[in-house]
Amino acid sequence: MKVRTEARRDAILEVASQVFLEFGYERASMAEIVKRIGGSKSTIYGYFPSKEELFLAVTEAVGERHMASALTEIAEYRGGTLEPVLTRFAQKLVGFLTSEEAIAAHRMVLGAAGHSDIGERFHEAGPERGMSVLMEVFKQAIEHGELRREDPWVLTQHFGALVSSEHQHRWFHRDLPPVTRTQITRSAERAVQAFLRAYAAEPRKGG
Repeated sequence: MKVRTEARRDAILEVASQVFLEFGYERASMAEIVKRIGGSKSTIYGYFPSKEELFLAVTEAVGERHMASALTEIAEYRGGTLEPVLTRFAQKLVGFLTSEEAIAAHRMVLGAAGHSDIGERFHEAGPERGMSVLMEVFKQAIEHGELRREDPWVLTQHFGALVSSEHQHRWFHRDLPPVTRTQITRSAERAVQAFLRAYAAEPRKGG
């Protein structure tokens, strides 16, 4: 009986990530991953029953590595000053969205989404999880009088669009220079400031 281990699973994910980056989702094969990691196809299929499942696991691991701590931090918001909380989160999100791994994943998903359910499953495993956390944050902010009483789902969509707006063009270009830490910081700050100008609650009048 073969014993599954986390170390072996992680090794498969690392090699699979390299293969997906090199070949793209459609051209990547389980055979190529087996060749690079050694062993047999049955070994990989024992962990991941299909290439689609393996790809989703790779993208989920990337998201966890980049965004898990940021999501944990923002989920702890219970009122207070919203701007610095959103700004820290936006900085992490911009850094993730402009990473080579995230750009490659989005390109691969867009290429395959028209003829499979990989796009829907990718969205459920990644973006939707982050959006659900943000929706709860915005509900809290509305209740604490920091944001206007708008649909939290709409607020989440608009916030995400503002954060990604300066960088989505990277999905369509090759060999662009990497984004600097200063650019990430300023981009995140602009997105948060635009969001708050649109949705911050009016200051309560005294007396």
